[in-house]
Amino acid sequence: MPSLPRRQQRRIAFASDRAFQRLQLLTRGGRSQADVIEEALERMPLPMVGDRSDALEEIRKLLAGLPKRAYPTMQELDASEYDADGNCR
Repeated sequence: MPSLPRRQQRRIAFASDRAFQRLQLLTRGGRSQADVIEEALERMPLPMVGDRSDALEEIRKLLAGLPKRAYPTMQELDASEYDADGNCR
């Protein structure tokens, strides 16, 4: 991999001190930070890129097996919380 001069490379920012310290240990032998990060990314499995409809169908199957609940409407809630004049009960 041809590497760019340091001034042309994008800066690497870390959200955790632990990740930064770990990278410092891995680059102690002279390897560049970019090489270490690229190697780690190569080892990671790529996310599954599938059809979303399969996942939605699976979710619908799970929801079909759950008992259905009846929720009160806003009018029913208002009737139980307020009297005819609009005052709280």
